[in-house]
Amino acid sequence: MLANIEFFICTFAQIFCVMQTPEETEFPPRHSERSEEPRTIRNRFESEEPQAIPKDFEKDLFFHSIIKSVIMVTILWIVFLINDIFGMHWNDFGMKPRILEGLFGIITMPFLHGDYSHLFSNSVPLLILLFSIFYFFHRKATIILLMTWFVVGVLTWIIGIEGIHIGASGVVYALAFFLVTISVLKQEPKLMAYSLIIIFLYGSIVWGFFPQLFPDKHISWEGHLAGTITGVILAFFYKNEGPVKKVYFEEDDDDDEEERKKEQGEEEV
Repeated sequence: MLANIEFFICTFAQIFCVMQTPEETEFPPRHSERSEEPRTIRNRFESEEPQAIPKDFEKDLFFHSIIKSVIMVTILWIVFLINDIFGMHWNDFGMKPRILEGLFGIITMPFLHGDYSHLFSNSVPLLILLFSIFYFFHRKATIILLMTWFVVGVLTWIIGIEGIHIGASGVVYALAFFLVTISVLKQEPKLMAYSLIIIFLYGSIVWGFFPQLFPDKHISWEGHLAGTITGVILAFFYKNEGPVKKVYFEEDDDDDEEERKKEQGEEEV
């Protein structure tokens, strides 16, 4: 199901072609100055030394990820300011669950916000989460974001209560749970460290599932739930993407010594 959705969304991914990551260049493997030693039984199973990522690419990727995140959040602010200053009443085009005309809200919902407080509360976490997607998953960042946007919208349309749902909080929940879940699956140190920072900063988002705690606000907890489900599902779907945990093999000299002693004992016999 997700594979079919991914194929469909890929046809529209060209709208993000301007946001391409810096081109990677392949470098020839480094050879040691000394001659290559014959492979023994011990080192036959050792993995080759992982090729380091060029520092220039790492630096460019870092700044490109920041720029892309800022651009996307800036678009939300531009839409909000135009809607607010000129009284466009675009919020009427938000998500309307289980109504055919409400399907248009799948596209518009993340761009629409009720007030400055609503927009600001989504902008800061979006900056941090978008950066992590562009940085750690730069090869699949565009399709991950489009899949997140689409699936969150569809699930909200299915489970949402009657009314107009607006805001990018569903996407925020989806990206947060995506990063936390995939970091647990992949066990990659940098990704796990970044996920711990997200948990530390935004662990309180779990209260967004309980609108009773905020009686003065109209919180779309269904959108938050849809984002959580989407993030976890996509984490399993894309668990083979992104950074890979490095595995190091240590030489076991003790085992080699025991093998040599056994061989010497057999020769003496």
